Amino acid sequence: MGKPILEVEERKRTKKKALKKLRKNGFVPAVVYGNAKETKQVQVNKRELDKILNQYSVGSSINFHIGNEMRPAIIKDIQRHITKLHVLHIDLQELDEDKKVKVKIPIYLTNKSVVESSTSVIQQQMTELEIQTYPSYLPQSIEVNVSNMQFGVPLTVGKLQIFTHSHIEVLNESEEIIALLTTATRLEMKEEDSESLLN
Repeated sequence: MGKPILEVEERKRTKKKALKKLRKNGFVPAVVYGNAKETKQVQVNKRELDKILNQYSVGSSINFHIGNEMRPAIIKDIQRHITKLHVLHIDLQELDEDKKVKVKIPIYLTNKSVVESSTSVIQQQMTELEIQTYPSYLPQSIEVNVSNMQFGVPLTVGKLQIFTHSHIEVLNESEEIIALLTTATRLEMKEEDSESLLN
């Protein structure tokens, strides 16, 4: 699956009143910046942006189209309305194809229902993995099938397929625990102990 493409148009620096009008006309103000690159004030179509943000979020890699050029970037920040939650502003970090970038990629555990029950539950201790690689090798996320997890055998960073990828450097230690299959009662006891310490 290819990276999403976001159409971007340059805009002039404007005051808050003008930004309000911009949003009313169906656009979202944004900035594009990068290492040793001039920061650009841009705007994106709200509908197109919403489609992308339905599947991608902060940390996701995309391509943006500006003028006659297609460039790689990472979604660095999304500012939303405090109650209505619609997007007010977005920051994009432009990448260089020939330079490595350091990012944190979300970890998603799949097929948990296969091993979880009324007495067992998977406790996820790590939700992100820090990696360094070239933009063309950036994954959007890391999915791990945990249907074969066993009690007392933790899922560690070193067991991930990405750990041995020839073009991606994992910056976390191989022994770090991502998830553990534990008894539900033990997990509940830990939560109760934590609550009692807070009260």
